[in-house]
Amino acid sequence: KSGFSLVMNHPACVNEITLSLNNKNARTKALVLELLAAVCLVRGGHDIILAAFDNFKEVCGEKNRFEKLMEYFRNEDTNIDFMVACMQFINIVVHSVENMNFRVFLQYEFTHLGLDHYLEVGDPGAE
Repeated sequence: KSGFSLVMNHPACVNEITLSLNNKNARTKALVLELLAAVCLVRGGHDIILAAFDNFKEVCGEKNRFEKLMEYFRNEDTNIDFMVACMQFINIVVHSVENMNFRVFLQYEFTHLGLDHYLEVGDPGAE
């Protein structure tokens, strides 16, 4: 509990944890997403997570926020633990917002990055 509150009070820490998504190990990425999802559910955590992904976008040169996350989601389709952690994280980020307009905006961010299409079609290379 004390460690979690230290993380919450130090946004740079959450930024560094988020940047750990660049790790090659799918299990590490899954654990990072589980931790970020937990932060997102704590009061004030949602804003911290969005700020961390804004930072990730800048540091990693993304055109759109969550771009690399979606790339990893599409490319790690053989790792069920990672895919589950990723979908749980996305659901928490989108649905833990009370403002319906903001929720729709977040849904659009993921739709724009191809999440809906990927979930409907699956891996086009598998056909």
